[in-house]
Amino acid sequence: MTWRLSNSPKALRRAGVRLDNVALVPANLLPYKREWQAIANGLPHGSVLVCLPTSPGTPRRQLTQVADELRAKGHPVTTVPAERFGHL
Repeated sequence: MTWRLSNSPKALRRAGVRLDNVALVPANLLPYKREWQAIANGLPHGSVLVCLPTSPGTPRRQLTQVADELRAKGHPVTTVPAERFGHL
């Protein structure tokens, strides 16, 4: 599988929006957006935040694999366990 980070969509570029960091987060962490977004905003420009699900299984394996592939391509990646964001 090949992953590629590219420029933001043209509409966002035209509007002058600058995307500093990327956050890959399981849907069950959307209620905790304030918390994980604060972590992502505190990372250096161009970093990737990956929040790993609590339970072992396919979603955790896939996100771990994505994080490993991004690191291998030279991207700064920070992983955070979902347990950090409440009672999960």
